[in-house]
Amino acid sequence: MENVIEIRNLTKYYGSFFWKKPTPALDNLTLDIPMGAVFGFLGPNGAGKTTTIKLLMDLIKPSGGEASILRCAPENVEIKKQIGFLPDEPVFSSYLSANEFLNICAKLLGIPSSERKGRIAEVLKIVKMTKHAKSKLGGFSRGMVQRIGIAQAIINRPKLLILDEPLVGLDPHGRQEFKDIILQQKASGTSVFFCSHILSDVETICDYLGILNEGKLLCAGKLDDLLQNTGLSLHIQPGHDEIAKKLLSDASETVKLPDGGWNLIFANKKEVKQTLLGIKERHKDVVTMIPAKENLEKFFFRKIADATKTN
Repeated sequence: MENVIEIRNLTKYYGSFFWKKPTPALDNLTLDIPMGAVFGFLGPNGAGKTTTIKLLMDLIKPSGGEASILRCAPENVEIKKQIGFLPDEPVFSSYLSANEFLNICAKLLGIPSSERKGRIAEVLKIVKMTKHAKSKLGGFSRGMVQRIGIAQAIINRPKLLILDEPLVGLDPHGRQEFKDIILQQKASGTSVFFCSHILSDVETICDYLGILNEGKLLCAGKLDDLLQNTGLSLHIQPGHDEIAKKLLSDASETVKLPDGGWNLIFANKKEVKQTLLGIKERHKDVVTMIPAKENLEKFFFRKIADATKTN
């Protein structure tokens, strides 16, 4: 599979000390990010996520190692026309309207004047800010500024979208709309690399992820491959409570769904599996059984805890 980003032994030290070697903000990071994927880059505060993004965007220079974006070095000016970027805590001129700001962004990206008006209208519609097109950015809330930040990041229809904490400042409704935008970008062929602390949102939209801690990569890979199987999940369709009631005492987790159905989670034991297989065979039209996996939050904290023990 072709990669949109390739990183090899990327290292970054901040400052210098004559009497001791400083701790690297990023320590020999090696990472491949597949083309066309949504990649979530996770880690505690200070893990090195923003440092990685700054290195990829050529905002700072590495102390060692190298990276490539779309097979080009980060300092390649032309490649930046194919990248959309939203930094953490963006600050824009408060005296510009949304239209004026996006027009400047479009000019800087070399978008022809004949296309700018249509492109600006397009991205404002995507981020649900059309009615604020002529309003000054200085009067916008944090969430509204974030939406304009997303708009400028996609105005060039990028091949790669790099976002640093894009969900900050958005309410739950706004976060859902943002996730929809990410999936729309993926469907149009854009690769997405983003950092976030909101693990539940990452889990719903990411194909791949990596976890960074104290500058070191703890793991990276396809999300489904990283999360461990924890047992078996049985879904029972609505109107069949009698099947669920026979199994409630053996289930480690039970959820009555709004539609009247059931989700039951069972430990991955041989005797339990045999019982469930029998039920599934007898009621195959109304019962579905799939492996149950740990959620991303449990996986994340497990990896961080394991790393802390070994340090």
